[in-house]
Amino acid sequence: MASPENPLFRLTHTKIQAFQRCWKKYWFSYVSGLEWPPNRDSAASLVGNGVHRAMQKLCETGNAEDGEHELDLYLRMPKHAVAGPETEHYGLAMEMYRNGIAAHESIGSEARWAELDTWVPSKSRGITVRAKVDRADRLAAGRWQLIDWKTGRFDLDDTVDAQLDIAHLVLRTMLRLPREASVRAVGWNLRSGQQRVRELTRDDALKTADYLGGLAQRLGSLSEFPATPGPTCTFCDWRDRCDEAKQVEELGADWLDMDWEREANPF
Repeated sequence: MASPENPLFRLTHTKIQAFQRCWKKYWFSYVSGLEWPPNRDSAASLVGNGVHRAMQKLCETGNAEDGEHELDLYLRMPKHAVAGPETEHYGLAMEMYRNGIAAHESIGSEARWAELDTWVPSKSRGITVRAKVDRADRLAAGRWQLIDWKTGRFDLDDTVDAQLDIAHLVLRTMLRLPREASVRAVGWNLRSGQQRVRELTRDDALKTADYLGGLAQRLGSLSEFPATPGPTCTFCDWRDRCDEAKQVEELGADWLDMDWEREANPF
């Protein structure tokens, strides 16, 4: 139970993913109190951010030119030159936005919302959960849809499912959906056109909250955070401060073919 001495444990999809990928990364990010490393923008992240901005504008006004202008302006910023005009990344971003326009036009709804973002508290479980819904639509009375736009080359099904389940909590909370309302939750990839769909009810939302409450209790009880080094170390923002990540970089992938216990210190 939450109290002034024990505030609600904060959870986000990103925080949960950090723990599931590497306990030490979770410690660095959410327990250590260290200042976070500078954000390292990649072309892929810039394209993704730009397309999401464009889709927000399109949802808000229904005018495709508003989204196109936002995307162009964002990628023309000097600090975003790696994905700017004349690059293949710029062309890819515009192509995905065109796919987004087609997706927008295919949705028939009574009302729509863009970028729903809030904390969802559950005092009985001792947690508060934050997520963002890229787009929400009321399709009919008692029937809703939420969309998480995707722009990557591929999506891990279990990761998308978990993200949609948390977004479902935000939708039901912010729009005060009635108990009987059902939600079609979609992870929609604007690069491939693939859709990952989950049909969710209020009972599903309660079970998601129960799971998150149990996970929060576990996270709050941990006192040791061992590293689980692997290929994802290459993309970790904390790699410069992590001895295990440095060992991965030094050994590369060749350790599988080496008698590495004699040639390097074990992780």
